[in-house]
Amino acid sequence: MPDMKNTADIARALPSPSRQKFMADFLREHQEGFDRRAFTPVDSLVLSSLVYLDLNLYRYADLNSGEMVPVIDILRFTPLEAMLSGGWLKDADQLPDFLMALARSRRYADLKVGFFANETAEVIEKQFCACTFTVGAKDNAELAYLAFRGTDGTLAGWKEDFNLSYLPVIPSQKTATAYVSGVLSALPTHMPIYVGGHSKGGNLAEFAALTIDEGGYGRIRRVFNHDGPSFLEAPSPRIDDPQFQAKLDKTVPESSVFGMILESRDDFRIVQSDALGFFQHVPFTWMVDGSDFATQETLNRGAQMFDTTLDRWLRSCTSQEREVFIDTMYELITSSDAKSWADFQDGFMSNMATFVRDGRNLDDATKEIMGQAIRNLGEVAGSTLRERFEGITQRMREAVPFIDTGKDERKPLNDEQR
Repeated sequence: MPDMKNTADIARALPSPSRQKFMADFLREHQEGFDRRAFTPVDSLVLSSLVYLDLNLYRYADLNSGEMVPVIDILRFTPLEAMLSGGWLKDADQLPDFLMALARSRRYADLKVGFFANETAEVIEKQFCACTFTVGAKDNAELAYLAFRGTDGTLAGWKEDFNLSYLPVIPSQKTATAYVSGVLSALPTHMPIYVGGHSKGGNLAEFAALTIDEGGYGRIRRVFNHDGPSFLEAPSPRIDDPQFQAKLDKTVPESSVFGMILESRDDFRIVQSDALGFFQHVPFTWMVDGSDFATQETLNRGAQMFDTTLDRWLRSCTSQEREVFIDTMYELITSSDAKSWADFQDGFMSNMATFVRDGRNLDDATKEIMGQAIRNLGEVAGSTLRERFEGITQRMREAVPFIDTGKDERKPLNDEQR
């Protein structure tokens, strides 16, 4: 997930009529426990958003252990600004309303968290974070949700995301499988298990469910992927198993960018959002209808065009070309000494000057690959745009009524004939 600095006003680009409802409304309106209303996809997004908080800053317990700590205690005794540092949540103007609704929710009155894991390793281009939430009675939790964090503001995190385009497996995916396996060994065998995440976190949850051993897989009831990318290669044959497909709930916003990357399946649900384009990735903009999301049948035309363009571009480049392109872009960006997107934006002009200068000094072979990739992208984008306009033109022609003139050609009706 990108650093959303200075974009809070843009994210809520459209006014919200009173009939539109979001996660905070769900928390206020559904106070019943999980014994009365089963775990929903909106519950999953609630917890997938909470994992973006740096919960490990709580000073009065070790969240890295199996000790389960009430989330309300963490929110009460840990400075919120500290928990938001380095992530996109600090710029989400909906966050205070969301946290207030959560704190007042009877449904989440006994929400606890533990098994917090957070690791960023620039050397191996890895960014991983996960935690385990439990909800239910104070002494007898009803279910556990293993939440995976999406991409944070670090450049290493974004680099690992881009590596998905040429690596069949990335480091955080392997760690996700190990995390689920380890946590399940520590939880009661009778406890219902759910896994999920937002953005890259959704990809990690899905990967873990696909690659964990049969015993662990059998304990997982549902898998939630909220606008996370898919896979360059199927992680296991399990991905085509009807049982797994029944467990998976993938949701993307109507103008999805991230969730459609590498996605070749059509069993995802499309959620309505009150934001525009790229900013629909922010989960607080997703609309809720009752205890589920407000959905629609198809992606917006712009998202369809982007998905087609990106898919064709990836297929137009070899795996080696994609690797060189991504590695080179990353090296040029990090040559500015920026460690996060916020760092890069803070010194944008000077960092861009460094980017351009170092780009001119690339060796000829790398320049050729970079140039070819950019040319391919331009050609694919142009071709996709032409196809779209041709389709629009054809539909307009078909919509015009005609009469038979007795000749080979057809003639449009005049005003009187209409």
